Amino acid sequence: MTGCVFKRKRDRSISWCYVFFGGWDIDGKRIQISKAGYPTKDAAAKAVRLAIEEYEAKTGRITREPGPKGRRVWSFWLDGACQSGFQTAAEAQNALRDAIARRDAEKRKEAQEAADRPGPPFAQFFEHWLNEHASRRCAPKTIERYGELGAYLIRELGDVRLNDLTTAQVQGAIHRLHDHGGRRTESEPQGRPLAAKTVRHIGTLLYTVLSDADRLGVLNIPHPMANRRVLLPKLARRRPPVLDEAKLQTLFDRARSTRLYPFIVLAAATGCRRGELLALQWSDVDFQTGSLDISKSLEQTKAGLRIKSTKSEEPRQVSVPDWALEVLKQHRTAQGNDRALFGRAYTHNDLVFCQPAGEYYSPDRVGARVTELMRKVGLEGVTLHSLRHSHAGILLSKGVPISVVSERLGHADQNITLSIYSHALPADSRAAAKIWNESMADVIAAAR
Repeated sequence: MTGCVFKRKRDRSISWCYVFFGGWDIDGKRIQISKAGYPTKDAAAKAVRLAIEEYEAKTGRITREPGPKGRRVWSFWLDGACQSGFQTAAEAQNALRDAIARRDAEKRKEAQEAADRPGPPFAQFFEHWLNEHASRRCAPKTIERYGELGAYLIRELGDVRLNDLTTAQVQGAIHRLHDHGGRRTESEPQGRPLAAKTVRHIGTLLYTVLSDADRLGVLNIPHPMANRRVLLPKLARRRPPVLDEAKLQTLFDRARSTRLYPFIVLAAATGCRRGELLALQWSDVDFQTGSLDISKSLEQTKAGLRIKSTKSEEPRQVSVPDWALEVLKQHRTAQGNDRALFGRAYTHNDLVFCQPAGEYYSPDRVGARVTELMRKVGLEGVTLHSLRHSHAGILLSKGVPISVVSERLGHADQNITLSIYSHALPADSRAAAKIWNESMADVIAAAR
């Protein structure tokens, strides 16, 4: 089977087209297949070759070849196999139709047999997926989180065979987790409601597991969660908690007498993540240019602490304000006193922020200590991560371009920054009203 390409002019535009002839219809006429709109002859030629291959793979191919006695006979090809000896094209076409019908019937039978196999229980497949598939592409901390979220799914769907799973069952499990999926208490004997964010994470994990089961051929039914068939609870859009300049001043004053002071200052002055600061080494600090090289992060898992790449997996350089640099210099001097005090017992990891003996800090412990310090000065509803939010919010409120803020925060995409920090501080809202009022002064005067 061959095709041809040709030019076609329409409405002052020229495009290339292809055409080829397939089998015969029920009236004995050749089936013509064509398509237009290709910008070049090469593109149309490539497209017709692919179209013919796809057509022949589906419908077979009829040819006329020399027979054993020198006479030309008709043959058909289907799925790589050939059957010949037909005297006419019609005989070959009829035989080809029968072969296609047998092939399609066999495929339907195989699909039905596969659908009748219920597959492993969800709990069994989830454990296999977690250990054999997710572990190869996810960080240990992520695997731990998947295990925690998966426990909810196993509790609700663990005994259900994978190919018996229905959309209604998944939706029911999501509703139950949202209403009573949490810990049981005296006031909530059936279980406390789970946060909408947690339930959405559970739903996303289930979708991923089932998608991998589908990809691996274990799921022989339509994906129960495809095309948003399962509705997850809506997530209320909340502004990230931030500290304005006055609250930051209060926190700095309270932290000044603690070992946390330089850590809090640098977190607020750079917007770096907790793990990035705790993995920071003095070799990453350039006091002459006033910059930090952020290329790694400290992660806490059940197996212990480990150094990994940054969240975006891309290194970046962050400029440090002069005041924060002075605090860092003073901190380096104080750290030298620690080294002298511990002597040979000191662990030389070259860390900027470490325990008195030079060991790594626990990220969770540092976060808890900063939150505790904030509460002591009356700052409720904020955490260590709020310093990162505050850094971004202050810069954006002062007119720093979103691209610069996104780069400082280490976001992979500016849209991430915009989606999180599209709000404004209350003072900026008032300033916006004042600017508008001043800009419209002539219009307002005329209106009066």
